[in-house]
Amino acid sequence: MKLTFNTFLLFIFFFITACSNEITSPEEEIKQYIENGKQAAEKRNHSELADLIDESYKDQRGWNRLDIEKIARAYFFTHKNIHLLTKLESIDFQNKNSAFVVLHVAMAGNVITDLNSLTSLRARIYKFELQLIKNDVWLLQQAKWETANIKDMF
Repeated sequence: MKLTFNTFLLFIFFFITACSNEITSPEEEIKQYIENGKQAAEKRNHSELADLIDESYKDQRGWNRLDIEKIARAYFFTHKNIHLLTKLESIDFQNKNSAFVVLHVAMAGNVITDLNSLTSLRARIYKFELQLIKNDVWLLQQAKWETANIKDMF
């Protein structure tokens, strides 16, 4: 298994569902899932990210949950600083327990203060297509990603 920057970005979006007693809409749950996943990645917590992946996960390269956890651990070991800026493009619910999410992410080694700072930071930008399922919590079942352009963040 070859460790690449692109593959690491996949786990950045294995998000944690927030624990809350408040009743929230499915859309709000997914937005919180994304925010919590962003925070877990910035904290470099590979186990929190791995816990957000469904046992049946398989990606475009044939990697499973264990593969992703190993890559996250290695990436966090070699990268001290991770800063993300996300743009949620869409959430499409197939049913109450399944959602397709399109998300753009800018990633840099320094804090991304706003969209204007992306160019000066040489941030890498990716488009993620995530298939989420919900049993008790939202989990990542499948993912696809590709390099995106800075204009996709606006």
